[in-house]
Amino acid sequence: MLIMAYGGCLSYLTIIKDTLPVLLGVSSEDVGMARAILVVSTMAIILPISMQRDMADLAKTSKVSVIFQCAMVAVVVVFSPVSESIERNGGLVQIASESVINWSKIFIGLGVLSFAFVCQHGAFIVAGSLEKPTKERWAMATSRALSLCVILEAACGIAGYLAFLEETQGDILNNFLSLGGNITKAANIARGLLCTTMFFVYPMDSFICRHVFVVLFFRGRRAHEGDDASVLNRRDRRIAMTLIIYFSSLIPA
Repeated sequence: MLIMAYGGCLSYLTIIKDTLPVLLGVSSEDVGMARAILVVSTMAIILPISMQRDMADLAKTSKVSVIFQCAMVAVVVVFSPVSESIERNGGLVQIASESVINWSKIFIGLGVLSFAFVCQHGAFIVAGSLEKPTKERWAMATSRALSLCVILEAACGIAGYLAFLEETQGDILNNFLSLGGNITKAANIARGLLCTTMFFVYPMDSFICRHVFVVLFFRGRRAHEGDDASVLNRRDRRIAMTLIIYFSSLIPA
């Protein structure tokens, strides 16, 4: 749980560092400014949210994050030049017949694809945050969440590939930069939505890391069964653990 959650924290901060400076007009070569923006923005937004005590406190920011992710995918689907690409490459049948799996990059693709479904390390904590944590309600929550992930992944992947084919980049939004006009503006809006979601999803993985610390260093099995509050009610412990997690992920990012 600790390794997976820490990896998530590191990934989210890296995305913020790659995305937010671009939105603010900072050159990609100005590494110092990108680092400064990362530190200032995350200290102002991520750190206060991560200082909260319970996973349930993240309900509102999580809702905003989901809405923004749906909007981001909608921007990619709507503004991707799919029809022009299909017409230019001889039609959908022709594209399908010539498309082959690039085995040299198969694990890169699977890694990107699977990242949307990496949630098992937080399953127990999220399940315990439900108002009525029954198996039926948890089954409904997970099935709806994963179904939405499938729809978003498929929509973004299919539209992105049909629009740019072999030129599709790992960050699909970078493909829009060369198109200019309103499409570039739309891509920047999507980039802003992506960056905002990273601010809101980081605290969830930070909470999981903190939970592992509680289990390992304070109350053992009792904490692992969900009683983090007895430890986290002490503000000094909560702040100390949150700061350790934050700086240990911020520095490598």
